[in-house]
Amino acid sequence: MVTRCIMQRYFDQIEALTDIGAVLRFARDTCWAQGVVRMSYHVSPLFDEPSSLSTAVYTEGFSQEWLSLYQDQEFRKDDPIPQRVLRHGGMMTWKEAMEAGQNTPSNEAYFAQSIRHGLIHGFGVPLFGPGGRDAYCAFDFDRSVSEVPSGPMGIVRSVAQSCHQRICIMLDESAQIPALSEREIEVLTWAAKGKSVSAIATILDLSPDTVKTYSKRVYAKLDVSDRVGAVVKALQLGLVRI
Repeated sequence: MVTRCIMQRYFDQIEALTDIGAVLRFARDTCWAQGVVRMSYHVSPLFDEPSSLSTAVYTEGFSQEWLSLYQDQEFRKDDPIPQRVLRHGGMMTWKEAMEAGQNTPSNEAYFAQSIRHGLIHGFGVPLFGPGGRDAYCAFDFDRSVSEVPSGPMGIVRSVAQSCHQRICIMLDESAQIPALSEREIEVLTWAAKGKSVSAIATILDLSPDTVKTYSKRVYAKLDVSDRVGAVVKALQLGLVRI
């Protein structure tokens, strides 16, 4: 009964959120409170694969070295875990997912790198949304799943699913695709690729302040408050391709 009341409170809070970035921050803060030390949310264009080159990945808790590796398109394409978890349709530990299919030498090399970076005890869950907007989310308590109490595990999984559905609803409520200028799309595309403001400025031969100005215009047109929300919404609406 206590857990049910706690979950209802979480659901009420999620339903009251009106910004994609706020939903992701709520998920992060809730998961951290339950003992999660790292998490990722893979957002793909409609019907695309969660480890495709068009996928944006929202992460918390991973080392910068690992993130630099995962942003490399050639490296990411060798990650079969998200696709295997979605195909399975339920929670799988990373170890179970590694063993769930025929692995290529490239897959094995990917697994070796992930283990070297301490990514050992995590698990992935499929997130189901309306209109085929399914997604993949991963969590790591930095200990074996068997050692995690059922209460925190249930909260993390339920909140992740609820947050994903809330994001899908917000996307449906603002289904009209806004008109972005060519320069705004360029800035947004590089942001979706994980580039910083200074890096985007260098690539586009602009000042950092000009990039910030374009970013603010994009946020306003997409009705979001931050970079993460803009990237998630733009990918789902098909405004950018990576």
